Amino acid sequence: MNKFKFGLLAASALCASGFVALASPATARDRNDVNISISLGNAAIGYNDGYYDQNRDWHAWRDDNERSWYRSNHRQSYFEMNRSQDRDQYRGDWREGRRSDWRNDRNVPDFAIVLNNIAFGYSDGYYDRDRSWHDWRNDDERNWYRSNRGPTYHDMRRDNDRDEGRRGWRDGRNQNWNDDGNVDFSIVLGGVAFGYNDGYYDEQRRWHNWRNDNERRWYQQNRRQYYHEMRRYDDRNDRRRGWRDGRYNTWNDNGNIDFSISLGRVVFAYTDGYYDEDRRWHKWRNTNERRWYQQNRRQTYHNMRRNQDRHRNRINWREGRQQDWRDNRDRR
Repeated sequence: MNKFKFGLLAASALCASGFVALASPATARDRNDVNISISLGNAAIGYNDGYYDQNRDWHAWRDDNERSWYRSNHRQSYFEMNRSQDRDQYRGDWREGRRSDWRNDRNVPDFAIVLNNIAFGYSDGYYDRDRSWHDWRNDDERNWYRSNRGPTYHDMRRDNDRDEGRRGWRDGRNQNWNDDGNVDFSIVLGGVAFGYNDGYYDEQRRWHNWRNDNERRWYQQNRRQYYHEMRRYDDRNDRRRGWRDGRYNTWNDNGNIDFSISLGRVVFAYTDGYYDEDRRWHKWRNTNERRWYQQNRRQTYHNMRRNQDRHRNRINWREGRQQDWRDNRDRR
């Protein structure tokens, strides 16, 4: 079964950001944003003084930026108190191992579902990937899944489903429940450059036909800025055509900012430009590029011009006097 490759869940909940994450080398990951430093799939609940992972192990925040990032991006699982002040019975029982879940039924369902383990859902429940059946715990959970995982949700009760592929999978006759239909797991988004009605190009300029209409529709709905409502041979955009033919290194000029910056190469940035990992300075090519970085990489964006920066570690790093630009507490 093709599975969607989550880099960051949250992604999701993720990845709700909607941009394509580029793979970065290990040295880049060490310096990257706070969303790299926390394995969001493993962070359960956070407090002012730290967070619990899914194994109930406690971790202190490494710095204020890490805490602020988690608080801003995972508000449903962040609690504005120290852990010793928490009197919630559900969370207390979970921390002590008396409950398997820290939430009660009132919590937001995007934290209540382990998305990687759901095969497909119906109006009355869902199957996990081990073919086990689960009732929705509440209407909110079902509505969230229906809205966010449309291609794998079937608006009927399971007993009314007559699809042979899914019925055969449920009964153990088939190894796979879908015949190319599980669209949100079927595309490795990091490898897709842009798409048309009849297919898409990957980042190596290779052409792929859509395997079915569901796959095309999913990409069209979820990656609209990279989908072009035409067949590829009808595209007269010089930049994309030049990229396909190997004349350009990038297919976009100003518009698709999340492709315009190799994020693994950016160390930190200012209002007038940014430094890459080789300590080279680059001016922003346009205002959109700067705004995109500012909004999506806030922890490494400094709202000043570089000549106004008085931070000793960043200055020493830029001038080659030390190997790392962060404070010691950031490197623990």
